Amino acid sequence: MEGLQDLFANFDSQDSYTILAIMFIALLFGMLIGFLLRSGAVRKLRKELKAEKKKLSELQLENETLLGKQAEYEKQLKQAEYNLVSYTDRIDELEKEKAKLLKDVYHVNQQLEEIQTTDREYNTIIAGLKDEITQLKTENTQLNKVVEDEDEQVDNMAQMQSLYNATRQQLATFESRLSHLDEENETLKAELAELKVLQAQAPTQADAPKSADPILSFVEEGETSEPDPESLAKADKKVLNEKIIIEDHEKDDLTLINGIGPFIEKKLNDIGIYTYQQIADFDGPKIEQVTRDVAYFPGRIEKDDWVGQAKKLLAMKTNNPAALKKKASHPTDPKNLKIVEGIGPKIEQLLKDGGIDNWQDLAEATLERLQEILTAAGERYRIHDPNTWSNQATLAAAGKWAELEKYQDELKGGRVVD
Repeated sequence: MEGLQDLFANFDSQDSYTILAIMFIALLFGMLIGFLLRSGAVRKLRKELKAEKKKLSELQLENETLLGKQAEYEKQLKQAEYNLVSYTDRIDELEKEKAKLLKDVYHVNQQLEEIQTTDREYNTIIAGLKDEITQLKTENTQLNKVVEDEDEQVDNMAQMQSLYNATRQQLATFESRLSHLDEENETLKAELAELKVLQAQAPTQADAPKSADPILSFVEEGETSEPDPESLAKADKKVLNEKIIIEDHEKDDLTLINGIGPFIEKKLNDIGIYTYQQIADFDGPKIEQVTRDVAYFPGRIEKDDWVGQAKKLLAMKTNNPAALKKKASHPTDPKNLKIVEGIGPKIEQLLKDGGIDNWQDLAEATLERLQEILTAAGERYRIHDPNTWSNQATLAAAGKWAELEKYQDELKGGRVVD
């Protein structure tokens, strides 16, 4: 304390002024250094603040983008939930249709079994009549020889000839009835084939074995175990065929009409319908008559719109006959998966990479497996609907090209059109 007092007491000395000047200069220098350090820190903080503001702006933009994606995903989720409800309703409807088809198949199977039983009975009767005719021919030959030598046996020969003619007439009657049964049998087979195609379109349970349908299995076994009535009676029908006079008619290819196959075309020809013009002129009563005559499903002619199709084909026949030429032969390469509607080159490669190499592999693939392959390939492929691919491949593997073409006519981009 005393030292300070002495310092200030001697403040007027030269040394004191010098010290004060040095202290003042040091103070100014310290303040300058502090200002410079503070300015650097402020600039650094401002730079950091600017960077943080930029990050904040980027985060806000990213947040807005994420909110937009979230809204889009929520919209897709709602659409998916709506589609799920629609698909569930559609599956319920298809299950009902499947049950009805199974019932129809059962009734058709019963009718087919009855016709086959009757057919076998008639074949047995015809075989017996053939034996009788052979025996009568032998007896007639013997009688002819006897007549040449013994005139007194003429009356007996006449009786035998009368019996022979009566037997031949009875055989002709049975042949006519057998022919009618053959036509009914073919009609039932055509109906059964159509029912099988319709059943193939219905979705099946993924864990159900493919041979789980006892009714269809029975029908298929019945078809392979029964002899062909046409081949059994082929020799006898030769007599009748020689009596038929075939007239020449203008004849169009009626199989180009959706719903008419070779069998129905033959039935139409049998009742005198050969051209598109005749079908285009159908009215209500004529449609009912044709439905009865060819034993077709009631209402199918209107549903398939034979009249409208015939009019279009008639116009094409007049204006562009070349357009009515039949399509090229069907594919023979079982590895060509692109014949399935809905499968292009890229999806074909995806399926082959996933172990599905041919039609049979695709026919046996489950819906879950196909969807798994598409989902793994990304969003672009996940939206494809593989529900009908196995059914189409099943028909292709079985060589049922007519059924496949008819089935694909009912699809749109490989999807079932409601």
